[in-house]
Parts: sequence; C-alpha cells; structure tokens
Amino acid sequence: MRQHLLVVFLSFLFLNMLAAQTGCPGCALSLPANLPADTLYLPVFPDGEKGVPYNQDISFRIPKTTTPVYAVDSITPPGLTITKIEIVGIDDMPPGLFWEASQMVFQPATETDGCIKICGTPLASDSFVMTVKLKATVLIFNQEASFPIRLYISPKTSTTVGFSMSDIIGCGSTTVTFANNIPSNGLTGFTYEWDFGDSTKYAGENPPPHTYNQPGTYEVTYKATIDTAGYRLVSVKVLAAGCTDLFSGPDLFVKVFAPGGQKIFENADVANTPLPYTFPIDLVLDPQINYMLEIWDEDSGIDGTDDLCSSLPFNVLSGGDTLISGALQVVLTIDNPIEEVLSSDTVVVYPLPITPVISPNLLAACPDEIIVLQSSFGGTNQWLLDGDPIPGATDFLYLPDQSGLYQVQVTNMYGCTAVSEQASVEFYPLPGEPVYQNDRNNLELLDTTALPANYALQWYLFNGPISGATGFEYCATESGTYTLEVTDLSTGCTNTYTTTVTVNPIFDCTVGARDLAVGTLNIFPNPASGMATVQIDEPLPANTILRIWDVAGRLSRSLPVGAGADQILLEGGILNPGMYFLEIVTGEKRFTGRLVVVW
Repeated sequence: MRQHLLVVFLSFLFLNMLAAQTGCPGCALSLPANLPADTLYLPVFPDGEKGVPYNQDISFRIPKTTTPVYAVDSITPPGLTITKIEIVGIDDMPPGLFWEASQMVFQPATETDGCIKICGTPLASDSFVMTVKLKATVLIFNQEASFPIRLYISPKTSTTVGFSMSDIIGCGSTTVTFANNIPSNGLTGFTYEWDFGDSTKYAGENPPPHTYNQPGTYEVTYKATIDTAGYRLVSVKVLAAGCTDLFSGPDLFVKVFAPGGQKIFENADVANTPLPYTFPIDLVLDPQINYMLEIWDEDSGIDGTDDLCSSLPFNVLSGGDTLISGALQVVLTIDNPIEEVLSSDTVVVYPLPITPVISPNLLAACPDEIIVLQSSFGGTNQWLLDGDPIPGATDFLYLPDQSGLYQVQVTNMYGCTAVSEQASVEFYPLPGEPVYQNDRNNLELLDTTALPANYALQWYLFNGPISGATGFEYCATESGTYTLEVTDLSTGCTNTYTTTVTVNPIFDCTVGARDLAVGTLNIFPNPASGMATVQIDEPLPANTILRIWDVAGRLSRSLPVGAGADQILLEGGILNPGMYFLEIVTGEKRFTGRLVVVW
C-alpha cells in the first residue's frame, strides 16, 4: 500500500501519544452524532501559547477501509480493509507538553473511536516540526512511514488592566516589549510610572523594549495616574452667615463670580435657611484663577432689597478648611477626581544550559576509519551537520560518516538550548585502485596518472610485503595472490588491488631490458608542438604497445600498434608540454626514444 493521505491523516491523529508518560489525566471521548461508521474525522487541532497552560481533549474516528481515504485522495485504492493501526514513534515534541491516549493500537474492525488529552505548559514558542512514525496494516501488508507534523506555539503575551507584554519568558535573556492599555491619545492629565523589576525604572507613556539578560523572575509594576476631570466646586456649607430677618431666619442663596465681576453661578434661595446648611453647586473651576464667593439674604419682600451677608475669595486649593470673612463661616467641598491604575505582571528568564563542548574538535580520517564525537552534556543532545539536525542522533556520542561541520545542541529541563562550537570532520578520499596487468609474468601498473601527487607503492605476495618491490611493476617468479598497495602520503589513506597470478614458464621476466637487442625510435619533428611521427626501422608484430612515460617515471599513454606497422602518428594535444620517454618492446628487441612537447 502506498503512503498516501490515510497514513498522513492517522499520523496527525496520534502525533504525540508516545510523549504522554506523565502529567495528563484520561481524555473524554466526545464525537458528533450521526458520524458514519467508516469515516475519517478529526477536529481542528488548536495552537498553543508559550507559558500558558494547555489542556485539550481531541476525539477522532479512524476508517475501517480505504474507501473514505479514496474520497479525498484518488490515488489510494478504495475498498481495502485496514486491519491495524499502530503507533511506532514520535520525535521533537514541543518541550513542556504531554499527551495521554485512550489506546496505542487500533483494530479498525472493532475499534475506530479514540481520544487524546494534550496538557502541560509549553516552554518555547515556535512552529514545531515533529516526526511521527506509524505502521498501518492493510490486508497482510505493513506500511511504515515518517511524517513531519507542525504544531504552532505562539509567543507568550500577557495582558493586565494597565499594560501588555510580549516575550515575557526567555532562555538566558529576553527582550520584552510593552503596550500601554491606557493611552493618553495626546491629552494632558496622564502620567505613568514603570518599574521593570531589575532596578530599572521608566517615567513615560510608552517605554522602549527592555532586555533582561540574567536568569530570574522579575515583577513589572505599572502605575497610571489620570487627572483629566479637573476641579469642581461640589458644594458650599454655610456654618454662619451674619444675616438676620425681622420676623424669621434669613433666606440664603449663593453667588460665585469669576475675575472681573462676571457672575458664573447663582442658585435659588432657601427660605428660613437652617444653619449649618449645605448648598449643592457642581461648578467646574479653572485651577489658574481666583474666584469670589458671596452669601446673600433674599429680602425682596417687605424687608426691601436683597442683602449681601458677606463674601470671600477662593480657588481650587480652598477646599476642606473653614473659611471666615467677618461673621461668615463656610466650608467648600472642591473635588479633583484622580484615577490611579496599578498593574503588575511577571517576566521569567530561565538559565541556559552550559554550552556543550565536542571532543575532539578537529578530526580527519580515511573512509574506513571510525571517528567518535563526544558531547560534554549528559542530558538531551541533538547532533547537527552543517547546521541541520541529524535524524535520530540524540546520544552524547556520535559516529560521523561524512565530512562536514558538526555541532551538538543540548536542552535543559526548562526547554532552553545551547549549541556547541563547530567541529570540523574530514574524510579523505581513497587513492585510486592500483589496477595492474600480467604481461608475460611481469605485473605492470596500468595507469600511473591516477596516482596521488605524493605516493608510495608496495607489492605483496599472500599478504606479505615483498622486500624492495615498490615500483610500477614486479616480475612474478611464482604463482600466487599478488596485491599492489598505493598510499597517499599526504593523507595516509591506502587502496589496494589484488588478483591471482599464474606464472607462465614460457616467459622469463627476470631478463632485463638491457639483455634485449636495443633499437632506436626515430621521432620527428622533435621538439613537437602538434603532430609527431614515431618511425621504426622494421615492421612490428601484432599486439605491440607503444608506452609513453613522463620524466617522473609515470606511464602517461599506452597506445596499440597495428601489426606490420613501421611508423606511428602521435596526434597533437594528447600530451602536455614536457619531456617524455617512448618505448616499444617486442619479444626480441626493445626500441626507445625521447620526445619533447612544446606549445
């Protein structure tokens, strides 16, 4: 069965059941009514917020067959029975969250409904990519798959009556931004006081971002003072007026004058005013000016005109005390309503783990050697290669198998991480395989141009080194298993070529070239910059080879020569500029010559 939507959907259903070893009570199953028996159902998976307790019950229904999957994914064939769904594993769970599932293995024939409880407090904010490992059994076939699933944990945002903060939980440090929930909007009468809890204060409406760079818990306090209502003369309490009527008590009323004699308030009189008596006023006052208060006796009847009992000046600071002017005694109630908003919230900075150290921190080896990297941290480790996590590499030891820059990231109990310095690992390439051929019992290296710049050769017979056999060729005098080993002297890496050699008694390779008759190759033009001709003074037998060696003794070219040929054309460009030795060896004779190539 292909790994299509069925396994993807089920991976989302169970994306953290294996992380649920602690902390979450059982979930409550709650599915909508009238769900089909054979269907896919999963409600929306809610996001979380860093530092905010998370508690969700997720109910689901898995399908009995692949038919519901086919309805949304036509690649999946319909009508196949799903016999079992099994949870295999889960990696990279957001720190601080735990899950508990109703069960871990489902037999869809009889079990399709389940639920999980997700709870805990997320300790980090990110879009977490978790790796879910599942096994689905369709008929008799098992399909294992790993899928990335995202779970978004948003940054922590705290809101109080007076202010809001973001990024209030950090590891090692955090930079908190503040939002004033009681803005002045450009009006006067607003003052603000901030205390960030680390001996830092700020007076102003909108503080700049503030960085906490030491682990600890910090209480942020806020005070907004709102003085926008101004001053009001609420009432005038007359204790004594100094006015009398002939037959009864005075009928008192109040007048208030602004500077320049402008009357701004007058109330109705109170007949036979009983003293003390409080007159309600409710008059807005300007804190910048002085006012005049007058108490009058209404005498417009038989007693004649109204009488001024007395007067006195006042301002916004005159409230509360008894004011006296002659026989007049009054108490003014002046109100200045000031609102104060006090709020507080907490910033938490968790300690970072000690930065891990990788030992050793610089390694180079040949591909067949083992390198061991060790983290100094004994807790949760995650190894990285060139900045990317290595799947499954979570032990404190790691054996790299490729070149690159390695780091280890560690996580402490608070979900805080630290990353080591880079450790450089290099696996040197092996030198090319030193393939040789058996030419009449003479073992000859085929391609000397493939040798490293700095090299050493050693011939072996039956795994034992042959003393002094360190050249391009070796004369085999006995049958056996021969090995040629090449060593790159710059890296120390070696490679070998081994084959079984059967010595042919017809040929004697111990006879050196000096024992053969020597002929001279006629080469022209020489020096040559284009085509050159190599001429022999007699026709050559079949299977003759022209070998061209550079001045370092390395075989540069090996060219076949046709039977009966007495000259060979060397095309321009096959050799780099330099000096070369040319050699043709027949059964009876050895021809040599020297060629200089120029541009």
